[in-house]
Amino acid sequence: ENDVIIKENPETPESDLSDIIKWSFERSEFSIFPEDNGSYIVLPVGSKNKIFFVYAAFTKDVEFSNQIITLIKIISFLAGNQIENIYLYNEILEKNTLIEKNKNFLDNILNTTRDCIAVITSNLENAFSNSHFSELSNEITEKINEQVLLCFSSGNNSSVEITVDEKTYGLDLLLMENNSENMVMVILRDISGTKELERLKKIDKMKMEFLSMVSHELRTPLSAIKAYSETIVSSEEPLEKEMLDDFMNTILNESYHLEKLLNDLLDFSKLELKTLKIETENFDIVSLIKEIVISMADFAKNNSVNIISEITDESIDVIMDKTRMRQILLNLLQNSIKYSDPEKADKWVKISLNTSDEEKIQIVFEDNGIGIDEKEQSKVFEKFYRVDGSLNYKVQGTGIGLSIVKDLVQLHNGTIDLESSLKKGSKFILTFNRKVI
Repeated sequence: ENDVIIKENPETPESDLSDIIKWSFERSEFSIFPEDNGSYIVLPVGSKNKIFFVYAAFTKDVEFSNQIITLIKIISFLAGNQIENIYLYNEILEKNTLIEKNKNFLDNILNTTRDCIAVITSNLENAFSNSHFSELSNEITEKINEQVLLCFSSGNNSSVEITVDEKTYGLDLLLMENNSENMVMVILRDISGTKELERLKKIDKMKMEFLSMVSHELRTPLSAIKAYSETIVSSEEPLEKEMLDDFMNTILNESYHLEKLLNDLLDFSKLELKTLKIETENFDIVSLIKEIVISMADFAKNNSVNIISEITDESIDVIMDKTRMRQILLNLLQNSIKYSDPEKADKWVKISLNTSDEEKIQIVFEDNGIGIDEKEQSKVFEKFYRVDGSLNYKVQGTGIGLSIVKDLVQLHNGTIDLESSLKKGSKFILTFNRKVI
């Protein structure tokens, strides 16, 4: 298609075939062009939706039987399918490489935490353990195994405290299933000497739920990617084009979901360590908001939510971190859509921009979703907190999104305020200086 000659026979009679070949690319048809002393055969090789290359040859023959023409077309069809399968196989290999990288990244996260984390089978074998867990003494390991057996027998998650060598440890046990095999996720931490034991117990529980959510959120896209990839690779017969496209689109979308989750975890880690810095630049905030609205259009449509944009066409230049502002706005718009009220026929999210102050801007996200109870509103920006209950999984999420948003807003010296009523909706109000220095 780029007029690149892949291979040329030097004995080919001199002739300008470019027009003929371009015509073949456009029409995707096998053709024979007679000449004085023979014929040109022009054979496009490709799949249903794409031509990979055109084979052009000269022969002294001038007559071709229907059997020969049919045979040439069959060869072209089979060659095109084979080449397309090679392309698809390479895409699968790339996706598998991405999965492996994400797995290694998650291992690194779990190894950098101070907690001792392991996944233990019913036979008391470690299906996974981070580096800190592997360093535990035999006495602590025996006590953990006792609690694991109790967890299996009761069939319930539990949080207990164990004491070894005058040290007190908090132990969380969470039942999980992997490939139809029951396992227990174990999280152990030293809580000796703390003056705020009750507060830490609450935080420990939230962390356990957070790890449970992360486990759920990671397992869902990974399971889909693994299942579709295995189906494609192990299929004895070539899959139909439509089915194969659907499989590949699912793999790609789940990879994007996985990438976003890992980026959130990475940002959360940087914010906790206070190593995340903003990089300011001059840009049009109006264009950025419109770009985000467009990007969320399909997601809103799938959730039957109408996005109402009250943003003017007038450009508003600001000096901020464009990447982090996109992250803030995208998160708030996505949350407004995710937490829409399923009982309401008319579901909407409204976005407005207040520029009456020459020094500041105010961006407002308002919706008629499920709303937030007044007693819960002070907690929504806390780490790991979810209004709907972390173990329900009615709405996808890890409980760190709004915490990240608040930290990013504060890095811009801005503020985020919440106004909400249960069953009526919520309003998030962002206020920034137009120039962040």
